[in-house]
Amino acid sequence: METVLGLQRAPSQFMVFYHLLGTGKTMTVKEISDELVLTPKATERAVAKLLEKNIIQKSPFRDGGYNVDSKGVTLMLLVTSMELYQEHKKKQG
Repeated sequence: METVLGLQRAPSQFMVFYHLLGTGKTMTVKEISDELVLTPKATERAVAKLLEKNIIQKSPFRDGGYNVDSKGVTLMLLVTSMELYQEHKKKQG
């Protein structure tokens, strides 16, 4: 979760991640670049960093395509929410 929240400090990565998550589509670097009006090089670097962080995946179904596992993101948010809730309950005693 911290990795995803930390994306705010990397604007291109933030844009690419949230665009892929929001559209739910598998997209190539060129498609991402065109839709976000980023340079191809900036998009390529952002995608490489997101892959390195395991935030996005290469698509097994589309050559050169990338996507976000929205179920994984939802699960991560649910687990984090539950942990925050438990911590809050402990502090309230």
